[in-house]
Amino acid sequence: MSEFFDNWFGMADAVGTVTIYTILNCLIAAFVLSQMIAFLYVRTHRGLSYSVSVAQTLVALSLIIALVMLVVGNSVARAFGLFGALALIRFRTPIKDSRDTVYLFFSVAVGIAAGTQNIAAAAVGTLVICAVLAYLHLVQFGTRYSHDGLVRFRCPADDTLEEQIRAALQKHCDQWSLLHLRQAGPDQSMEFAYQVKMIDKGNSSRLAQEITALPGISDLSLLMQDEEIEP
Repeated sequence: MSEFFDNWFGMADAVGTVTIYTILNCLIAAFVLSQMIAFLYVRTHRGLSYSVSVAQTLVALSLIIALVMLVVGNSVARAFGLFGALALIRFRTPIKDSRDTVYLFFSVAVGIAAGTQNIAAAAVGTLVICAVLAYLHLVQFGTRYSHDGLVRFRCPADDTLEEQIRAALQKHCDQWSLLHLRQAGPDQSMEFAYQVKMIDKGNSSRLAQEITALPGISDLSLLMQDEEIEP
């Protein structure tokens, strides 16, 4: 009976045997490390392109890659066979954010390291790269904009109304600047576009509501760096 299970759970290759313990050890390592990657992705992702399926894919992909690497081992024949089989699969899902691609490659790399039994390299690499990605997120590395968003609306030409608009902007914005002002439509209404830097980004909806409540305001939209608000 013991020999039966040894034959069933063991995979012999050119350099030795991969036991069921080794397989479980590699898969568990891939699962734990990919959970860290997915957690960081969920916590640091900004914008409208966030997808739950990407977060789940990061975990599953690492496990699948680890399993593939365990099956391939040191066999060139297996590698070409799996390459040919996987080449039949066509992926047509567009990736909206380049950071999603980074995390997917990260998950693949961890799966490869775990599948080749380089668990120490997988663990250290995961910790270091996660720390770097967290740092880039915290310091907002590469950010160039000095404003948080853009508010655009139409209103009739009225000096009193413009003063009320400026009062609302002063109440909620640390900085604002008029990008353009032009006549829009045959009703002599004016279209305004302001760049704004919020005192508190959590009050962006309140700013939009206060401007919309003014008489004559129409077609207001507030486009923030991370969200779009259209009351």
